[in-house]
Amino acid sequence: MHLRLCLCAELRPLALATRVVVVSSTREVPQPTNTGRLVPLTLAGGEVRVRGGAQALRAEEFSDPTRRTLLLFPAPGSRVLSRDDAGGRPVTLVVPDGTWRQARKMAVREPALAQLERVHLPDGPLSRYRLRFHPDPRCLATFEAVARALGILEGREVQRQLEHAFALLVERTLWSRGRLRAANVTGGIPRPGTARLQPGSSSSSSSSR
Repeated sequence: MHLRLCLCAELRPLALATRVVVVSSTREVPQPTNTGRLVPLTLAGGEVRVRGGAQALRAEEFSDPTRRTLLLFPAPGSRVLSRDDAGGRPVTLVVPDGTWRQARKMAVREPALAQLERVHLPDGPLSRYRLRFHPDPRCLATFEAVARALGILEGREVQRQLEHAFALLVERTLWSRGRLRAANVTGGIPRPGTARLQPGSSSSSSSSR
């Protein structure tokens, strides 16, 4: 994003019981419209792992006997995620990140993911992601799906805060493309020269690009 529009100064990572691990395609990582990168910026325990890099994913990266590991993807055999999943052991939520085709292949073909218990979101509002087009309006952006999943596992206030960050990303990007009026952007557009770094970091101004 343009430095003026950087989100970092407005993001406060949430410390939650649920651990979220986004597994991203190498083709998805550099995309300016990627939303998975918001996970480590908004969740204290959030991570992004890249599939297809020099080091293969290992199943033990996601497994922990003290936690319940779930793969969030609407594949055959998946069940609806529910609040009951947060009972007992805390959850590790693994989320494939990429186009729907990339994510589907990843969920099926990646050995580290193929054996995980699968869950999907219940029916809900249509996507508010307007940076890419998908013929099925029920499809959600990665971070949008994470926000709704954590709304189930952690509560509505967590979902609200994450959806606010999502709106900042989407609407500031739309404004920069001339597709949205400044008056309609959540929180407005920062004035020139107001972009600022997070305390103690010299590079955080570029981490949400």
